[in-house]
Amino acid sequence: MKLKEISASLPSGAVGDYIQQKQQISACFDYLLEEEAFQKRVKDLQSRSYPRQELSAHLFAYNERLGAGAKTLQNIQLLSEPNTYVVIGGQQAGLLTGPLYTIHKIVSILQLAKEQEKKLGTPVIPVFWIAGEDHDIEEINHVFVAKKGSLKKSVLYQTGTGRTSASFLPLDPEACWSWVQSVFQTYRETEHTNDLLNFVKDCLQSSSTYVDFFGRLIMELFKEEGLVLVDSGDSELRRLEATFFQTILQQHEEIGAGLQQQQEMLRERGYTPLIAAKENSLHLFIHEEGERWLLEKAGDRFVYKNGSYSFAELESLMMERPEAFSNNVVTRPLMQEYLFPTLAFIGGPGEVAYWAELQQVFHRLGFLMPPVVPRLMMSYLERGIETDLQELHIGVEDVFQKPIEQMKEQWLAQQVLEPVEDTFAQARQQFEEMHRTLRELVRNIQPGLNRFAEKNKQKIEEQINVLERTLEREIELMHHVQLNKFRRIQMSLQPFGHLQERTWNIWYYLNEYGFDFIPDLLKQPFSWNGSHSCIRL
Repeated sequence: MKLKEISASLPSGAVGDYIQQKQQISACFDYLLEEEAFQKRVKDLQSRSYPRQELSAHLFAYNERLGAGAKTLQNIQLLSEPNTYVVIGGQQAGLLTGPLYTIHKIVSILQLAKEQEKKLGTPVIPVFWIAGEDHDIEEINHVFVAKKGSLKKSVLYQTGTGRTSASFLPLDPEACWSWVQSVFQTYRETEHTNDLLNFVKDCLQSSSTYVDFFGRLIMELFKEEGLVLVDSGDSELRRLEATFFQTILQQHEEIGAGLQQQQEMLRERGYTPLIAAKENSLHLFIHEEGERWLLEKAGDRFVYKNGSYSFAELESLMMERPEAFSNNVVTRPLMQEYLFPTLAFIGGPGEVAYWAELQQVFHRLGFLMPPVVPRLMMSYLERGIETDLQELHIGVEDVFQKPIEQMKEQWLAQQVLEPVEDTFAQARQQFEEMHRTLRELVRNIQPGLNRFAEKNKQKIEEQINVLERTLEREIELMHHVQLNKFRRIQMSLQPFGHLQERTWNIWYYLNEYGFDFIPDLLKQPFSWNGSHSCIRL
């Protein structure tokens, strides 16, 4: 592996402005993206108290069950002591760990925790928050694979998922194993394939839910790194959260007002808020009969699809059955802040954008928002793809600046000297003028033939279209070798027109390069300067 920093196009809107530290958006956060922010954050956290002992006991049991290594268990013990902090980030429990950006987020957490522990001279623990409470299973039940030269979604179909949280959704081991094998069949067989399949099978056999499977894979892949996992949907964790659920209930109007105030400030500064929340939302879900429903205020009751509760009933239920509640996008960051002494939060572009809407929400509950650090962005450049780029005289930087499809069209236009598109467009215009004269003639002599004349026009237009498509296919056949290079580049680096990390899965690369892929990745000299890391393989 060899890392090269690329000056890629920054995301538009709030995220790009935040990376550049523009005042109009950086003022929506409590800490600037600068080294001094972490020292200031440590001082701010020293006046706070956390349920360290209880949290450490829970995390120790949970991570040990997942097969945690010695360094992870040691980190959890450290978390029970004062002056120990965490770098935290999270993601949904995608099958086979989901898109690459999940792995990249974990790499970012590990990198920043290691750096700040050394600089601050105090323990900084890497924590990954599995969003097990989420119930949108269609977001996590698939990966993308290459079939017959194009990308296809490979879905694990299971019946009866409903609105069940991933932490409680049973995973059919036989169906899942069959699905895993079908995914691996799209990869070429290498010296690593059988070991990887056995590795995945072992993790699957020890798992009963989506979150179990995800957690075991992540734990094994990063076993030597001291990564601590937490399942936000775990029933035992809910016991630690019970009193804060009550705080959210008691201050739900303040939370809603803070969100509205912050969103209005963003609008005044030219940004469009991402969080769509009703004014009467409690910003909590309730789990009833295996399904998850958002609670809303209606008069003096809190309602959901199948029933309602009074304030007093909810307050009591939060202590009696805290596992019946979970957070939404607004209150999950607050719960994280309540539980963990957070030195920094690592977020993807979407998360950074919506955290800008939460500053006043944090303040209404007496919290400061932790430093929000955009995760590392990276793409993997395989040798064959790099060769294709060189043969097409395309610079690596160009791939991260403009669409491959656009470059392909420009290249093709240079190969065909005749203006095919313009000529056909001109022909269509001339034909329309000529045929209009014929239709007018028909209308004047025999109006009953008007429909026949229209159909005649349509048939001729269809034949012109057929001729154009046939010519385009012949042109592509003439240049198919070079055009295939464009297709390979696009599939590898810009699948569906997006960055690689939003589509591809880590197992393709593990199959090609083996288990050393992740340790080698963690050795790369990443920096937090907003660049895109292109990693040559």
